[in-house]
Amino acid sequence: MDNRSVAPCGVICDLCLGYQRQKNRCVGCQNTGNKPMHCTVCSIKECAQKEGNKDILCNECKKFPCRRIKDLDKRYKQKYGESPIQNLNTIKEIGLASFIAEEEVNWKCDVCGQLLCVHREYCLICGSRNEKFPQNI
Repeated sequence: MDNRSVAPCGVICDLCLGYQRQKNRCVGCQNTGNKPMHCTVCSIKECAQKEGNKDILCNECKKFPCRRIKDLDKRYKQKYGESPIQNLNTIKEIGLASFIAEEEVNWKCDVCGQLLCVHREYCLICGSRNEKFPQNI
């Protein structure tokens, strides 16, 4: 993971299934290249408040958290037990580099050491249970 691992909305691209899959791999929100259409035309990344700077994080906006971020956060909490708003608040508190270092440890598979996927209840590499995945799904 690096400074471009976190999308402006607070989602960690490195944990996404599209980013981790081997075939037709997504390059992540902050990079140029292959991405799913919903990421290419993302209304959060294209927000007018950013005044053309697509790379700034939403926690720097005076309207943070806006309706779009709140809706995304609700969906991610319910489906994946992850909060983009909390991610952005933590980044503001401890800095991006420290946040990334912590998340690399938090999302590492206990069995094989690879990054877990936020979208799956098992490690994509070794198949062991992803303990961070919500139990109620």
